[in-house]
Parts: sequence; C-alpha cells; structure tokens
Amino acid sequence: MYKSICLVLVSLLVTACSTLPEKIQLPEGTNLVSYQDAASQSEQMTGQKARWGGVIAKVDNKAQNTLLEVVYYPLKSYGRPIAGDESIGRFRVYIQGFMDPMVYKVGRSMTFTGEFTGVEEGLVGEHKYVFPTLQGSGYYLWQDIQQVDVTSVHVWPYDYWYGWYPRPYSRSIYIRSSGHSNLPAGAATKPLPVKTERAKQ
Repeated sequence: MYKSICLVLVSLLVTACSTLPEKIQLPEGTNLVSYQDAASQSEQMTGQKARWGGVIAKVDNKAQNTLLEVVYYPLKSYGRPIAGDESIGRFRVYIQGFMDPMVYKVGRSMTFTGEFTGVEEGLVGEHKYVFPTLQGSGYYLWQDIQQVDVTSVHVWPYDYWYGWYPRPYSRSIYIRSSGHSNLPAGAATKPLPVKTERAKQ
C-alpha cells in the first residue's frame, strides 16, 4: 500500500515538473523549428512555429512593439532555459506592445513561442551579427531561483536505547533570489554551498 502511494506521488511530481506554462503551450502535434535549423536553413524554415528560450541581452521598446535580443539556451522539459557559460548564438523576438525593461531585465530567463520570420542583420557591440527572428505569440518570464545544498540537523523521535539524539542529513532546497546578478547576460550563476555546524552528539 505504502509503495503504491509513493509511486503515485512520484508520478504526479514528474508530471507537474514536465508541464509547460500555459502561456507557452502550443497545440499538440505542432511541428517546431529548432534554433539550429532556423539559423542554417532560414529560407526553408520561414513561417514555421518555434519555442525558444534564453537570457535577455537587450530590450528595445519601439512605437508599436518591443524587440528583445536573447542569448539562446536549450529548454528543459517544462520549458525553462538551461543557462550556462556557453551559448550557440542569439536570436531576436518581436512582441506586440510595451514591455517594461525594469521587469524584463537584462539577465532574466524567458521562453517564447512564435513564428520564425527569417533572419535580420544587426550588431553585437561592433560585431556584425545575423539574428534568427521570431514574431512572438506567447512568452513566459521565469523567476530567479537558486539551488543550494544545505546540511541540516534532524531530531528523531525518542529511542528507548539512545534517547533523543540529533542526526545530520543533507538535502537540496530552492531559494528565490532577492535581487538580480550583475553577471553579463548568458553567464551561469553557480550554486553556493551553505552549511550549518554539525550538532554535537
């Protein structure tokens, strides 16, 4: 009985973790163009749907829409970009309306859905760059979450032979960041080890 309950709970947890946010869901069976194919075969892929994500590098509000420049990263099963030290490129996405740069800050992770419209020439600094480009239809701004390892002390119930005694164990927790990193867009933030002193036996 206990084993069955555990299996059900694990299944529910896996399902929840792999579910895309509603804002970036697309109809089941939608063919999605990859970033690599769009960059290398832009003419053949124009007009196809895409779901790309990454870290915001630039926000440019125009009269009718907003242009975001994004450092591309692959997505986890539930749609969050897997940011790291290396990226295979950048892309642009146009979103209708105004997007406040104080909310959609440089360095934040976002995922977009939309139609691939081809490539655009531009600059990264003084370097000429060709950007695969989306006309965005949906987007999701991810919360800043940092995973750290914590060593805690757990007090087990009273034991007939040993009485009350503390027992250290390790576990992972998620802490929401209270601010934003000053690292350049695309840089990975490494987990910080946080430990408490081991209780004396």
